[in-house]
Amino acid sequence: MDWRLLDYAKDAEDVAAGLQVFLDEIPQYAKDITGDIAELFAISSGLHVLDEALDPSRYGRCSGRIMADLDLTLPSLSHTLDDIRSMFGKSKRNIRQHPGAFPGTPQYSIIWDDLCMDFKDQGVGLSYRLELYRTYLQGLFDVLKGADPGDTDMDYIKGRLTRLLRKQEPPDTYFDRPSIDPQESQTPRPRTPSTSRPPMGRFSTYPQFPAHPHSPVYDDRVPYVPPPAPELPHSPTYSTTSSQTYSTYSNDSVSGPTHWASKIFDGRHSCTPFQILGQSTKCLGRDEPIAVEMLEQDGFIKVLELAFEATDVWVRLYRRPSDQRARILFLALDNSGRKLRYCIPLTALKVLRLESCLQLCRVNRADGKLDLWANLRFTLYERMVLFYCTVVAMKRQDSVSTPQGLEDFFQPGEKEEFGGEIRDDDYLHAFRIFRDRDSGGVRFEATARRGAMKTIPIWTAFVTQYVGSRGWIRRINSTTVQLQKLHPYVFCDNYTPPKAANGKFELTFTSAGDSRAFTETFHQIRTR
Repeated sequence: MDWRLLDYAKDAEDVAAGLQVFLDEIPQYAKDITGDIAELFAISSGLHVLDEALDPSRYGRCSGRIMADLDLTLPSLSHTLDDIRSMFGKSKRNIRQHPGAFPGTPQYSIIWDDLCMDFKDQGVGLSYRLELYRTYLQGLFDVLKGADPGDTDMDYIKGRLTRLLRKQEPPDTYFDRPSIDPQESQTPRPRTPSTSRPPMGRFSTYPQFPAHPHSPVYDDRVPYVPPPAPELPHSPTYSTTSSQTYSTYSNDSVSGPTHWASKIFDGRHSCTPFQILGQSTKCLGRDEPIAVEMLEQDGFIKVLELAFEATDVWVRLYRRPSDQRARILFLALDNSGRKLRYCIPLTALKVLRLESCLQLCRVNRADGKLDLWANLRFTLYERMVLFYCTVVAMKRQDSVSTPQGLEDFFQPGEKEEFGGEIRDDDYLHAFRIFRDRDSGGVRFEATARRGAMKTIPIWTAFVTQYVGSRGWIRRINSTTVQLQKLHPYVFCDNYTPPKAANGKFELTFTSAGDSRAFTETFHQIRTR
């Protein structure tokens, strides 16, 4: 697919990061702005999905229709993003006009109100507009797969976007604008923004983690005593997507064969925003200018890349196929725009959750205590869960074992609503329902019932939208329940959660009591 879809994805993430400044300055609008940030990230994910899916060799018959529909969606999205960027520019001008007025001045509130009013005057408010874009992109992907996206809904959204675009563009511009040529698989390139996002605030480092001396980035001389690496079940391909995010670092990329982690961030999950955001994303490691080159020379392949914050930060996960060694690479830009690179083995880190952040900690060799290596802040519950599960799974699948004391921990921010035991052929799995205390997101998780890997998720699935839906769960017999719709994320190769002959996922509990308790508990969960 033409690379320009990724430009739109990057623009959406950039605008989402810019809105973070408004979220900090006008907390009275936190609910609306947080939801808008979540929708923008979901739109970016949807564009990534379409970028890979629009391959004529795979979906040639439908590509022409999709390109024609994108000819409507993308120009409207581009106008909306430009309007929000214009708001960023106004915030900068107000700062210069009223020096020393921050934080807490009314300008941000006025600017935000003006923007929302402008969007309503065009006929579609910002939050609903972003929802339309996201839903329409998902529908286009369903069309590519041959699924029924709900033609009535798609026709309705198309009509709303058509009317919106006519108001966004002058009549002569709208009717004279050339359509996308499906034969060339081209999309219009986003216009270069006249204003960038507002400056992001900078925060001090965490007081609970003292400064520490840094060892060489590729030094594995931690006192490991590696036992034979246990085998994990492996997972299937669940989506056509790749998380190769477009960024200014893309010329550093290392490509290679598909790994299960490359399929995790497919954008097909719900978007549940956190209410309380922690400190900003940062790395306290030592800059290694040739880290990318060294990874490539050592045979490592990039399997995942995510943008954070103001898209001035990217985090990559690398894997070496020969021995399953795993590395994390933190890419950032300093104040002068210089690229910074930090790299460390996953087996040298302990991953902890703190509110909406994941803290990556390493051992201080001087005193044996933990120091903060990096802090990653998330705006969406689902993205945090997927990243955490991916990191800990790759870490435990590494041929080098993790030292004692570096066991990862996520649960303090979640409440276990249900715990039981399910059977998959001859294997027993622990099955749990977790509800996030902050966002209200609900998910399923299955782990090995026994053995060294019992703390590592085999799969998880986000089910917030199904809570309270009586028809979503159907009991087949005393121990088996069937789920009408589920999108599990699997953190290993060659494994698929059990399905019935009709293609629906099933959970077979080892006792009728667990089956009954699961059904009753699920419908009583309060997401808020």
